[in-house]
Order: sequence, then C-alpha cells, then structure tokens
Amino acid sequence: MAEVRVDERGAALWLTIDREDRRNALDDAVLAELIAGVEEAGRREGIRAVVITGAGTKVFCAGGNLKSDAEGDPFRGDPNRLDNPVAALFRAMEASPVATIARVNGHALGGGFGLVCACDFAIAADHVRLGTPEVTLGLFPLMILPAMLRTLSRRDVMRLSATGKPVSAAEGVAIGAVNEAVPAADLDARVEALVTTLAGGAPTAMRFGRRALNTIAAMPYLDGVEYAQRVLPLLARTDDAVEGFRAFNERRPPRWAPPAGSGS
Repeated sequence: MAEVRVDERGAALWLTIDREDRRNALDDAVLAELIAGVEEAGRREGIRAVVITGAGTKVFCAGGNLKSDAEGDPFRGDPNRLDNPVAALFRAMEASPVATIARVNGHALGGGFGLVCACDFAIAADHVRLGTPEVTLGLFPLMILPAMLRTLSRRDVMRLSATGKPVSAAEGVAIGAVNEAVPAADLDARVEALVTTLAGGAPTAMRFGRRALNTIAAMPYLDGVEYAQRVLPLLARTDDAVEGFRAFNERRPPRWAPPAGSGS
C-alpha cells in the first residue's frame, strides 16, 4: 500500500504523506516514495512545482519513526547502504528542475522540520508548531542541519537544536523558516496561488535559476560572482529569453513554450 499519495493538480504534483495514524512519520518506504514523486515531477510535462504535505490537519510530519518495531527508519544505520534515505531525498529535491513547496498543514518536527527547510517555499497554517526536539531524546538533528543552516541563521539553528523547544508559525515566519502563516482554511488557496504565479514565469529561467541559486549558495562570494557571469549569457540565449524580450518590446504577454519534463 502506498505511503505517499500522488495527485496532479494543475501545474503542481502534490505528494501527501499518508500516515496520519503515525503522525506522518518518515521511514524508508515514505522516503523512497517521496524521492520517486520528486523525480517524477521533473519528468512530467507541464508540472512546475512539487507540493509536499501531510495527511490530516494535526501533523505535517513528525520526523523519523521512533517506534521500536519500525521496519526501517531514518535513524537506523545500514553499513551496506551508501546513503541515508533522508540524504537521498534532499539530493533529489536539490536536483529537481521544478520548485518545491511545503504545505505545512500541521506540526513539523525533527525530520519534518528539515523537510520544510529543504523546500524552496513553505506556507504554514497559523496553528502549527515547528521545531527539532531531538536533543530531548539524546540526539541532535544532524541529518537536517544542512537544510536548516541554509534557511535559518546559525543562532536560530542552535537555539532550536539545543533547546528542543518548538516555535509558532508566526515566529517561523520571523526567522525565515516559512514564507507565510495563514488560517488553515486559507492554506490551499495560498499554495495554489503560489503555484499559479510560478507557472506564469519562464520555465527555462526557473530551471537555470534554481540550479544557479543552489550552486552559488554553496560558493565563496567571488566564486559565485564568477559563476553568475558565465551562466547569464547562456540563459540569455535560450528560447524563453528570446521570447521574453520580444514580448516586452511588443508590449504583450510572453508565450512560453510548454515546459518539457526533461529533468535538466
């Protein structure tokens, strides 16, 4: 039985962790299905975003499955496996040619909070709590530290990690963990509005730009400047850029070619 529901809604592929009875916790099966969904979105023509959410209204994702009888979870090391499945998911999200959006319908804790931080955008219901309680279990949120550090300040990462205390959705906005917090009744409308906005932009520019942003973020400042000046001329010669300039000069809306699900 599938642990992640996959639904195409307009220009977005929605991936819903369907384990409400287990607080939408992550295990090997869930992570494998999330990876497959993210990769499928990159191949599917017309898809411009991946929306990741959880079933129900209480919990977006409570992180790793902590049940003692869990059949594989992100905390268990397998010496025969090269990658932790959380790392594999983050790599797939990083490589995706389309934007990733966290629809934070409920509490996002531990690995669930890391998943929020790993997405390009996050919109949360205003009742949710966000945090990393691992320290209260004798652990530290190591697997999600890279995503947290790229999204939050070091001081906020340390505060959340060292205290284990969650923050409200409003404070999540203040520290940059989510883009906005809205009433639960408005959550879907805000997510769909974002997808519509993304779908209106040039698909090639998004593919180039998303990869460039992720690459430059990991570079020293002057290396990033050098990289940017090399990529810009390539982007300016794409079909979308030609059409964008033509539409601007002709004072009409651009007519983008249908985005190909090339995964590039």
